[in-house]
Amino acid sequence: MSVLENLEPKEVFHFFEEICKIPHGSRNLEQISAFLVNFAKERNLEVISDDELNVIIKAPASKGYEDREPIILQGHMDMVAVKDDDCDIDMKKDSLRVKTDGEYIWAEGTSLGGDDGIAVAYILALLDSDDIPHPPIEAVITTNEEIGMLGASALDLSMLKGKKMINIDNEKEGEFITSCAGGATFISEIAIKRESVSGVECKIAVSGLKGGHSGGDIKYERGNADILCARTMLEAFDAAKFYIKDFSGGEADNAIPYAATANIVVSEGDIAKIKESVEKTAENVRDELEIKDPDVAITFSEVGKTTAECIVEEDALKFLKMIIAMPNGPLATSAAIEGLVETSVNLGIVKTSEDKAQTVQSLRSSVESSKEVLKKKLAAIAEVFGAETRVEGIYPGWKYRRNSKLRDDMVAVYRDMYGKDPVLCAIHAGLECGIICSKIEGLDCISIGPDMQSIHSSKEKLSVQSARNVWEYLKAVLEKC
Repeated sequence: MSVLENLEPKEVFHFFEEICKIPHGSRNLEQISAFLVNFAKERNLEVISDDELNVIIKAPASKGYEDREPIILQGHMDMVAVKDDDCDIDMKKDSLRVKTDGEYIWAEGTSLGGDDGIAVAYILALLDSDDIPHPPIEAVITTNEEIGMLGASALDLSMLKGKKMINIDNEKEGEFITSCAGGATFISEIAIKRESVSGVECKIAVSGLKGGHSGGDIKYERGNADILCARTMLEAFDAAKFYIKDFSGGEADNAIPYAATANIVVSEGDIAKIKESVEKTAENVRDELEIKDPDVAITFSEVGKTTAECIVEEDALKFLKMIIAMPNGPLATSAAIEGLVETSVNLGIVKTSEDKAQTVQSLRSSVESSKEVLKKKLAAIAEVFGAETRVEGIYPGWKYRRNSKLRDDMVAVYRDMYGKDPVLCAIHAGLECGIICSKIEGLDCISIGPDMQSIHSSKEKLSVQSARNVWEYLKAVLEKC
């Protein structure tokens, strides 16, 4: 029995649930891409797939709309695949455990992937229908958006004829995004050596943070689990000597990490000192984040006696100090748009392997020169600690278009349906609109979407009523614009 079969619109939630059955975290997209290609072939629609697994599906106009110019509908097929520590799902192989109470949809123990699975579901429902009026549709469904918009960057769009595009990658109904920041992924790696250490293995864990999207939620200055865990260990080094066996936190550069863990090896006589230091740090952090992240927890526990290969002290300290030295959070606000973060950086991933320790940061700015300065600043700090750096997933910002017929027409449809104007806004998060605009000269685009909460986290929820509202609105736009 389908979990979502009693929800409206049935056609949308049918495809959304089908998508949730297919693992589709970033870089794990072979199955979902093949599903989309097969969908098109089964309906005799023109379909194009490239080496990056991007999929373009073209559908002819419905009867009476043959003389309309094509419209591009765009979303991405990958999701930020994160889960709770106690969740037994393998997100590279297993289906999501979709749940609903009729008001919201979520996935048990994991992120839902409403960002951007709902866009794909809307597109499939439209292409599957034979009674929805619409102009020719050019559906562009990209890959690896969540790790630097890699699919869109590699995509050839020369075969498209449309000059109007509706991007469906927004998480707030009634809000039309008209411009966004550019960004990049910044990776730092420190070479480490290991030595055999005997003692008691202990675990330091940071949990209970809200996390969130590093674009939309960075302005709230929530706790970052990676940084808090590094701080906890650095302060514990002042109390007694210990060795780091491993340290990991976060699963995506553009998600604010809400949990991190480190396994350390301590001599039995120093356990009490380390525990006392951790508890003191935890107390200070709870006080600092009392309003912004009130459920934060930092815990210390003993695992058992061990002999393990641990990072040598010098390299461990370099890594921890680099993490603490790096800027994090909102760095500048816009003077032109009240409340808009202009420049930011988020430490999304920390991990150690046998021979290196790595950080992965997402940097964003709506001012291109500020983005370049930030890259140089991060590189300079990393260099001080002996780290090698590289930049990936660079994407341009999306500049506001003063004259937009698509925006005017979509506002008019919204006003007719709801008796009020939508909110037009710029966002600090990145969207593929900037990349696609750079590939299609004169492209006019708007980004819309239904209400979602806590995307990129296991607390993610999709509003059922809002998803229905946006579906009805999208159909009206295709009929009238």
